[in-house]
Amino acid sequence: MAIFIRAAQAADKDTLEVLKLRASLAWGDHVEKLQALPEAREVPAAHLPHAIVAELEGKIVGFATVLSARDAFHAELEDLFVAPEAWRKGVGRMLLAEAENRAAVLGARTLHVVAGKRARPFYEASGYHFVATVTTDLEPGAELKKDLP
Repeated sequence: MAIFIRAAQAADKDTLEVLKLRASLAWGDHVEKLQALPEAREVPAAHLPHAIVAELEGKIVGFATVLSARDAFHAELEDLFVAPEAWRKGVGRMLLAEAENRAAVLGARTLHVVAGKRARPFYEASGYHFVATVTTDLEPGAELKKDLP
């Protein structure tokens, strides 16, 4: 099964929003808060030009969004979501690698992400390091960063 990474398109917006909420709810944590939180189901149209999607067998199974920070030396991984049925198939790793490549092309020297307790080990295993504890709508999260080549 080959995973195909491509740029997101405007027509993908609804699919990405459904995937984002479904992936967020899959762990069973904070279900009521997530269902009430508009950001848990929204992918802003302004983010689509900065998003990539992963397809498996012609179906979108994940996406990531990389945004430039205020200065040119840093970028932010705004979103990285994978459909639960595609977990542990390499989709997240491929999306993260492509997000890092895109951040580097933008001129970023570091890529930052805010991760919850379930996602933090994934990022740390991918070379991200703890920077600070941050407040999120759900629970304290970890700001992590990775230096880019």
